[in-house]
Amino acid sequence: MDNVMDPELATEMVKLLGQELKVVRSQLREAEQRSGTPTSDAMSAGLQLQREEALQAEIVALKAENSTLRANISRLQDPTTDVPVKMEGDHSGLVAQYEASMSTIQKELADAIREKNEATLDKEKANEQLEELTRVREKYRKLKASKREYQEVFLNVIDELRSQLELCIEEREQWTSEGKVLKSDTASFFRNTQYPDISDQPKRSDIPIYSPILSMGIPKTARSHCRCDGTIRFEKEHLMFSQAGIALGLILRPMYRYNPKKNNGTWDRVHADFEPGQKKDLCHYDGHGWKYLGTYERIGEPFLLSPENIKKLSYPRVEAMAKDTVLFRDLIPPSQVRMAEKMYWDGLLQIEMFGIQRVAYDQEFARQLFENRKDLPKSVGKDVASTSSKRKRGIETDENHEHRQKKFSNSDTKEEQSMEHIG
Repeated sequence: MDNVMDPELATEMVKLLGQELKVVRSQLREAEQRSGTPTSDAMSAGLQLQREEALQAEIVALKAENSTLRANISRLQDPTTDVPVKMEGDHSGLVAQYEASMSTIQKELADAIREKNEATLDKEKANEQLEELTRVREKYRKLKASKREYQEVFLNVIDELRSQLELCIEEREQWTSEGKVLKSDTASFFRNTQYPDISDQPKRSDIPIYSPILSMGIPKTARSHCRCDGTIRFEKEHLMFSQAGIALGLILRPMYRYNPKKNNGTWDRVHADFEPGQKKDLCHYDGHGWKYLGTYERIGEPFLLSPENIKKLSYPRVEAMAKDTVLFRDLIPPSQVRMAEKMYWDGLLQIEMFGIQRVAYDQEFARQLFENRKDLPKSVGKDVASTSSKRKRGIETDENHEHRQKKFSNSDTKEEQSMEHIG
């Protein structure tokens, strides 16, 4: 494109060259005419000679300038165009050269415009992709920051749990060294504790259910008829009974509990709500429903179940201990409950136990449990009334009592045999 000659410039240069040639020709004609006329004096001849010499010098200079101009014209011509430049006033070649150059320029210009439009479209697509990529990167950055924040919170919770656990272990070791808590096992407790002589002691399978709904527990109306130190209730995994019957048992509970609401999570020692010598009406959920077992008295000092004996417990019992260990479980991830369960299996957390024995059976309290439950079928009320009347008449003899103690259900025997072999 840079080598294409400007048509206007070429036209002007041709005109100048034509004018110069005309001047040179006219001067040559005058010189020839003057040289052909005779002169009489010597001065005229000298002047004529000087004029001819000057003309010859001017002709040489014009020729040199003409050569320079031709060289410039040749340099400015398009090398791809073979159209010769005519110096005699015929501009058809220049027009053809100009049209060819313009055609080439328009073609190249059209190609350039098309390429520019394609580049613009590509740029717009690239900008859209860049914006989408920017949004994705921003979303990823926020997710990464959120994940990092959750990881930091989780690590802080883990560190807090570890520190609290170390304090608990130190406190446990201190309590153990001071002799405040003894280490024992369930088999030794039942073997070394005399079974109470209760004449009207029923089997668990003979006690009717006053409510099959786990969340109901003990009704308030029935608690108002309690004539001892209060009421207490436990689920199946928190109680163990002797093979001889339900007159002698053990209560299992965690030694420490984790409270996520307190100081961003703390481990607290579990304080007893059933002191030695106290008597409370005990209700028990055996997996099918709630049963009133009678009035129980706490006996002896608490003791810890050793890690070796914890490993011999059933999985549901240890799982129940772990759930009871962590308070407000809806505020923490399930992994912390599983971690507490693993800490029991690994011996880092211990289970505290204390004994209870049955001392009475409150007929009025039992009657209130059934009369204030609207969700029970009528047959259940008849069963408890029949059971109460039999106890009042005293039809159960000591011989029947001994015979009944030897007959256990398969489920009771299985649980109690495994309990006796613990330790």
